Amino acid sequence: MREAVIAEVSTQLSEVVGVIERHLEPTLLAVHLYGSAVDGGLKPHSDIDLLVTVTVRLDETTRRA
Repeated sequence: MREAVIAEVSTQLSEVVGVIERHLEPTLLAVHLYGSAVDGGLKPHSDIDLLVTVTVRLDETTRRA
């Protein structure tokens, strides 16, 4: 069961990071995974917490995209 959750999260992360890269690539520094996915508490319906670090302040339109 745990392996299936990890595989699903890995797939979702790859897709999400791809979207983030397409929108922010010129300014993207890092995508940080935190929360239950890294502290061992991840469950089948847990959310995935990400923090995106960029080199410039994003305007409101970009932040909401």
